[in-house]
Amino acid sequence: MSSQEIGKENERKVAEDYRKKGYQVLNVNEEGFPDLIILKNGKIEFLIEVKTPKHPVHKPQREYHKQLEAIGLPVKIEIVEA
Repeated sequence: MSSQEIGKENERKVAEDYRKKGYQVLNVNEEGFPDLIILKNGKIEFLIEVKTPKHPVHKPQREYHKQLEAIGLPVKIEIVEA
């Protein structure tokens, strides 16, 4: 399985976990933007960047996350063991 396929599978797992907790989850595929948008009662609660221990958050992603947090959108990093 390619690293891109593994990444998508990890995103799916994290999204499913949050759905089970009662959240709505949107998946975003824009370069640098966090992977998932987590909503509760139709409002954005936070964003999630899904990573593995071997693939850390890259500098452009960190910069994007800072911009989002500056406008009040918290970003969480979820580490998924591959």
